[in-house]
Amino acid sequence: MINKMENKEGGFLRLIVVVVIALLVMRYYHLTISGILNYFHLSWDGILNWFKDLFNSVK
Repeated sequence: MINKMENKEGGFLRLIVVVVIALLVMRYYHLTISGILNYFHLSWDGILNWFKDLFNSVK
């Protein structure tokens, strides 16, 4: 039981580290989320629909 808890905490900490590193890289290269979406020709509506379809498929 304790081993399972350590794995969940380790995964959460790893996720936090990845997010922080991604934000630092975005700041260093002066990137914005909107700029990245424009580069790949994506829109907020398209992203939200993709997540909606993803969550609906899991049900």
